[in-house]
Amino acid sequence: MPENEKKGITVKVDAGLHAEVRQYIEAHGMTMAEFVSMALDNELHPKIRASEEKNMENMRTMAFQVPEETFQRIKEYLQRHHMTQKQFVLGLIEAELNRDMALTAEQIVPDIQKESECEELDEDESEDESMDSEMMQM
Repeated sequence: MPENEKKGITVKVDAGLHAEVRQYIEAHGMTMAEFVSMALDNELHPKIRASEEKNMENMRTMAFQVPEETFQRIKEYLQRHHMTQKQFVLGLIEAELNRDMALTAEQIVPDIQKESECEELDEDESEDESMDSEMMQM
């Protein structure tokens, strides 16, 4: 197929999304065809930005397998929420790590309070012992 040949794509999208696209193309002086072409090209051929490239230096890969049924459910979820797998999994991981940090902080505070109370009790006991000692000397 010659490179300059054009083919049509017709899709129905949510009215809210359509309004967002309209607003975007008007603000950027684009046509709908230019926007859709750009969006498709970006999705099919993602380009790494300089900032992402720097971040890639500190990135690690995680890979795991899931059952087919779970994979299909995830794909449907991602489509409904306009998310990538990476955004989804990182969001879950961050949420769990934050939840764990909050729980850990909640556990640490009572421990610190207990330690403080124990120190106060130790000090009180020391004072009581020294008072008893002084009383016995009298």
